Amino acid sequence: MVAETRAVRVLVDVTGIHKVFDYVVPADLGPVRIGSEVRVRLGPRALRGWVTAVDVEPPEGVTIQPIVAVRGIGPAPDLLALADWAAWRWAGHPAHFLRIASAPTIVTTLPPRSRRPTGDLRASSAAGVIPVVDVLADASTVVRLPPAHDRRPVIVDLLAARSETVPGSSMIIACPSVRSAHRLVVGLRAVGFPVVDFSDASLPGGVRSQAWAQAASGGSVVVGTRNVAWAPAPDLSLVVVVDEHDEAYQSTRVPTWNARDVLGERARRAGADFVQLSPCPSLESLTGSRLIVPERRVERAGWPMVEVIDRRGEDPRYGSSLFSESLGSLLADSGSTVCVLNRTGRVRLLACRGCDALVRCEACGAGVHAPATAMLVCPRCGSERPRVCDACGSAALKNLRVGVSRARDELESLIGEPVVEVTADAAPGPDPSSARVLIGTEAVL
Repeated sequence: MVAETRAVRVLVDVTGIHKVFDYVVPADLGPVRIGSEVRVRLGPRALRGWVTAVDVEPPEGVTIQPIVAVRGIGPAPDLLALADWAAWRWAGHPAHFLRIASAPTIVTTLPPRSRRPTGDLRASSAAGVIPVVDVLADASTVVRLPPAHDRRPVIVDLLAARSETVPGSSMIIACPSVRSAHRLVVGLRAVGFPVVDFSDASLPGGVRSQAWAQAASGGSVVVGTRNVAWAPAPDLSLVVVVDEHDEAYQSTRVPTWNARDVLGERARRAGADFVQLSPCPSLESLTGSRLIVPERRVERAGWPMVEVIDRRGEDPRYGSSLFSESLGSLLADSGSTVCVLNRTGRVRLLACRGCDALVRCEACGAGVHAPATAMLVCPRCGSERPRVCDACGSAALKNLRVGVSRARDELESLIGEPVVEVTADAAPGPDPSSARVLIGTEAVL
């Protein structure tokens, strides 16, 4: 019989059960708080759960079971409430979000709180581009930065301003990719901010739990991808979402929650500033937020110049080249140039110059392509055939859809200088740095 009468309410980690259960806290267990991870029995199974309420009144006439064990420190009470909101918003279960908000392994103690950085942390390169006072004048703002503009100076100024006004507070920065998060982590650490990297899910669970514990102790800048929306951040004062329009913030699994919306709600509840950076803000971000735009000169310099050459008026029966004279003149006068054509091989589709019939495979009817050999090859069944039209027997064929290898030959003839081809499966060739013009598939990027 359990002598201790203190009861708590526990949400078990079972997504099929949409209710909480009351359990007794034995006297020999450690401290149990809201958010603590515990192990409880539900029928014949021992399950993980999170304490959602303490000192509750159990139902009369019902003998409740004791908690089996206290696993460790769990999400803060504000994240428990946020998980309930997200479960209602995206028709999910709070346990799904609490798994993300919990440490990968058991955490029983927290390290010392991160110290506030010292010295002048302002990034002078951001001065005059986006005034920090204007950005932080409202609780929710959207800053329209061009894609070529460096986000780090603006973020450094925002963090420095909040470190001065709210010393020791936590801040969250969400990035659309692991690579962009790592670059930002390196840059912020070089300036002097105490940064916790929350982006790399491939690290061992123990390493990620150490980062979770450091973030839970407070005073850090927590940087990560989508799941950083559920990272621990006591005394939250600032939330920054980089490239908020990026679809990487939207979960592709049910529930299809969006990190931008979760961070916006979290910032609203905590009374923190919510700043969204994007070259093309979404309608969702503009709703209820003030838009800040840099000077026209700054914004225009951050966008590439795009020229569209309309070739729809050319006769496709005679114009078999992929490149126009306008493109050739532009490449001849430009500096280092990268051309992307995501099509390997030489010629992917041919037609007869005499009867305009497509050259197809005699076995399966698929359009054949022309590799470097003298034969035509079917990409579907692999059969080979001579380079003649099967309709009229003409050997005069024209290229309708060229690949990278053929495009390189045409581009060399057009500009009159060597062009280097770069593909993922190409044999080692000339050094790409030795040529002014490169062409290839996505590997060339």
